[in-house]
Amino acid sequence: MEFLIVVFKGPRGVRVDNAPQGWTNTVLQLEAGDHDVTLEPPRNFSPVLQHVLLENTSALDPYRIEFHLLPASAIPPSPGQRT
Repeated sequence: MEFLIVVFKGPRGVRVDNAPQGWTNTVLQLEAGDHDVTLEPPRNFSPVLQHVLLENTSALDPYRIEFHLLPASAIPPSPGQRT
């Protein structure tokens, strides 16, 4: 088993390989190998997706990635939303 922590301002659902895996700012336990990591909507964060290779981690030293909250002016409008 390998360990990952996804850092984000506030709690948000984490998706790994398109499946829900837990919450931001907590240590997640995953299989070793390549994974695609993103956050649950709304899509007000950057980057949209991060690819990680998990190996040689521990619960006390997890692999760490960060997503950043976008300013409101940088968030594209939803389809059908008036601008």
